[in-house]
Amino acid sequence: MTLLQRLLTLSAFATSTCFGQAAGQERAVLQALDRFFHAMTERDTALMASTVVREGDLHIIQAEASSPVRTVSFMDYLARLAQGKERLVERYWDARIQVSGPIATATMPYDFHIDGVLSHCGIDVFTLVNDGVWRIASVSFTRQVEGCPESPLGPLKE
Repeated sequence: MTLLQRLLTLSAFATSTCFGQAAGQERAVLQALDRFFHAMTERDTALMASTVVREGDLHIIQAEASSPVRTVSFMDYLARLAQGKERLVERYWDARIQVSGPIATATMPYDFHIDGVLSHCGIDVFTLVNDGVWRIASVSFTRQVEGCPESPLGPLKE
């Protein structure tokens, strides 16, 4: 095998290894998001707390209004989650994940249902950090009440 062939083989191996590691990290980020949404639906505050950075927060942007951004700390959100009774289901699709070392972002369209009825839709933007496990540091999302496009996931199945 020539030196050039060895270098090409090594390069191909390194590239496939990097892509494999990146895909694994992206899957891990999506798993963290799925745990977050599962915890919300189940109103499992212990599980929810394990998916977020304690000092993190949510930023809510009303799509139809020029109202200011509303910010809620994760700790306040957990308290509200524990008090509620409605069944909350958020679905997302077409997630775009970027990972750079111990930080990641995830952006995706979503729809949100309360007791089986579409409440709103929009775009979610998550920032995650990895301190041994991926945790959500912040969530920003638009909240659109009217004119939600039909989800590619079809109707909500309960």
